[in-house]
Amino acid sequence: HGGGRRAGAITERIIEWKPDIVALAEYRGTAPSQSIARRLGESGYIHQLATVNSSEPTWNALFLASRFELALEKLDEAPEPDLYWLLAHVQTRPAIHVAVVHAPWAIRYGRLEYYAALAQVAQNWRFGPGLIIGDTNSALTGLDEETEDSACYHERVTNPLAQAGWREMFRCLNPDADAPTWYSRIGTGRRLDQAYANDALQPLVIACRYEWVYRQGGKKLSDHAALLLDLDLGAATDSA
Repeated sequence: HGGGRRAGAITERIIEWKPDIVALAEYRGTAPSQSIARRLGESGYIHQLATVNSSEPTWNALFLASRFELALEKLDEAPEPDLYWLLAHVQTRPAIHVAVVHAPWAIRYGRLEYYAALAQVAQNWRFGPGLIIGDTNSALTGLDEETEDSACYHERVTNPLAQAGWREMFRCLNPDADAPTWYSRIGTGRRLDQAYANDALQPLVIACRYEWVYRQGGKKLSDHAALLLDLDLGAATDSA
């Protein structure tokens, strides 16, 4: 939700993790979100991209910050709305491409069309080592959620991506783990946040895990768990 009064604490927790690349969903053009960008910039994440609509700064968008140079990539077949899709070339060695995603939360807002475009991007991928990461707004089948939505996601996303050589890294590395990344108001947990790596990137993946962060009093700092992905990129960096 843009960070709100939690923006400072969110930023400091990110910095404590010492990542090389940071991807945020529900980033906005509002003061709290902008304070996150400034603080990260002061901490070495000087390369930043965002999909914020300057005319509607309160709308949810995506944000990418990195210690390495970033270059925005445009695709004709990219998922829409463009606020919910960000693809960047990251100047690591080897170079990688990172796509940050946030699927619309409801079918009536274009979720199925978003999934179809995402599958098309994965099938037509031409960039080398690639990562698709973010909030898919739908859990996977099996341990994550047993609903009609999960079956839909499996059919429309996980199967097409797998056929194109992309694997969902948390489930690949933790086949039996029960790890909800979001809870409904009635306490139902779902693993809505995923990281897909293509054939070229998979050998570089060391670990994929989730971490919940809490404020004083036991309240969550965010309604989603953080997704932490470790990559071995050789001499350029130990993790990303």
